[in-house]
Amino acid sequence: MNCEPPFSGLGVRIYAVPQPKRGGDAVNWEEVGAIGQVLGSVAVLITLVYLSVQVAHARQETRRAIDNSLSSGVRDWTMTFATDERLNRLFVNANATLTGGQIPPFITETARLTGMSVEDTAAVLWALQSQFEWLARTIAYIDELPDGRRDDVDRNLRMVYGVIPLSKMYYAMMKPTLNRDAVRYIDELLARPIPDIPLLQPAKAV
Repeated sequence: MNCEPPFSGLGVRIYAVPQPKRGGDAVNWEEVGAIGQVLGSVAVLITLVYLSVQVAHARQETRRAIDNSLSSGVRDWTMTFATDERLNRLFVNANATLTGGQIPPFITETARLTGMSVEDTAAVLWALQSQFEWLARTIAYIDELPDGRRDDVDRNLRMVYGVIPLSKMYYAMMKPTLNRDAVRYIDELLARPIPDIPLLQPAKAV
């Protein structure tokens, strides 16, 4: 029996085509699937982290907007009394009547030392409270300011509550009623030496 392959006499060579192993294919697809699951998990984790950061940022911005709105409202309210002479006089007289003639110590002491009227001293108090409210809101976000801007704020705070007599008196007498975080920051600031701030010189007569 002739066992030669067909076409052997025609000089034609027959090559066997190698077949892949089925077991190897199965392992490769399993590895690809595992890698896909890992990448999917990483993508989900990154998405969750991103969303959490965005939510935290949104909450911070919302809180800041609310704080600024409240602070602006308080400043506008206090400055209304400071600039409206009639309203300020009515407020002072009404409160003095209701309290049996008692007036806040800062007003009476400032009026005694300066010779100003009670109404004028009350207007000064409103203005000082408006100023402190603005500075307290600035202090609340002091860590987010650039270094140069923060130095400017610190110098302003030193000057206002460490040098200017009226502001120093206001701060000392009204401190128990002021924002505690702002008071803590100002106290720590004033406890440091301030060689860069000159002392106030007596005003020259004109």
